[in-house]
Amino acid sequence: MLSEALRVPSRAADATGTLLVGTVLTGATAIAAVGWIALLTVDLRFGIAATPIVFLLGLVVRGYLVGVVAAGIDDRSVAPSFVRWGSLLWDGVRSATVSVVYALPAAVCLGLAAGAGAATVLDPPGFEGAPQVLAAVAILIGGFGLLCYLLVYLYLRPAARAVLAATGSVRAAIDPRRILAVSLSGPYLTGWLIAMGLLTVGPLLVTPLFILSGLAGLYDVALAAIGGLLTLGVAVVLVFWLRMSAAWAIGRGAGPALATEAGVAVGAGDPPGASGTTAVTVPDRPTEAPAAVQVGRGIDDALTTTQQTDGGADRSINAGRPEPSTGSPAASSPKATTESAGDSMPEPASPTAAEGDDASDGLWDTVDE
Repeated sequence: MLSEALRVPSRAADATGTLLVGTVLTGATAIAAVGWIALLTVDLRFGIAATPIVFLLGLVVRGYLVGVVAAGIDDRSVAPSFVRWGSLLWDGVRSATVSVVYALPAAVCLGLAAGAGAATVLDPPGFEGAPQVLAAVAILIGGFGLLCYLLVYLYLRPAARAVLAATGSVRAAIDPRRILAVSLSGPYLTGWLIAMGLLTVGPLLVTPLFILSGLAGLYDVALAAIGGLLTLGVAVVLVFWLRMSAAWAIGRGAGPALATEAGVAVGAGDPPGASGTTAVTVPDRPTEAPAAVQVGRGIDDALTTTQQTDGGADRSINAGRPEPSTGSPAASSPKATTESAGDSMPEPASPTAAEGDDASDGLWDTVDE
């Protein structure tokens, strides 16, 4: 599953365009987030006004990753392209809604710990004795509960996104029965471990590049700046690549549990790429033309592919008829056909020599009479 997940981004119908668009959106989202924080610091009104624009790019990327999860559930090792942006945005809104719902317990724990801590620091009049003890207990419960729930959130949130990708329903994505059915399955645990490993260890690969850029600054500041920009570009591409691979691994791991819940027999040990193991599609999405056609490439190939939807079987008029041999000219000649037919007819038996002599003697006897 790991090697298959790492190859998924390069197997898109338009891999170069998909990586380019995803990288630009990821980098623009990070830059917009930094600018948004700066606006909130300088002027709160401008920061609030810019909030929808800032999160718009992130929602599109979220919606696209939902499609990658759906590809993993269907066991399709080909990443989707950036098409139908309205659907991507809507899927991103639903994914963000699910995230907010699952983050509510963490917000409660954080609010409890933060409120008790603020009361302890401010130390208002009368805040001594039992109130101080209660504040300390609240800080302990809130902090420990927040830490524990963050671990639960990291494990359950990808399962909820897989259910969202399979059903398209926010209500189904927050259904505890569905989430437990997916999260307690062995294949999902495998996919989750692979996804967490990619997202955790993957970004460390660019650490040597940052170190080299810093060392280059000891000799030339301009060289360090160029190296830093190139390193940032590589890091953004790597982050988007790893997010796609992690999303596909989550979908692949959750696929058997989702199919079993839907009543489809699935072999959990089936190798990646085995078609027919899961038939889960994202709802509210009508059948589309191939991605190569939507991005303006490979139209002829797509048309040729769509002509054979029965596994390559030929349904033309001459299907099943033997083809004439081109090596024998007699096969296309009527005269040759007639001759061959004549040759195949049996020849009449020729009279023997004795029978011929008897016939000639009888003829002369008749003449003499």
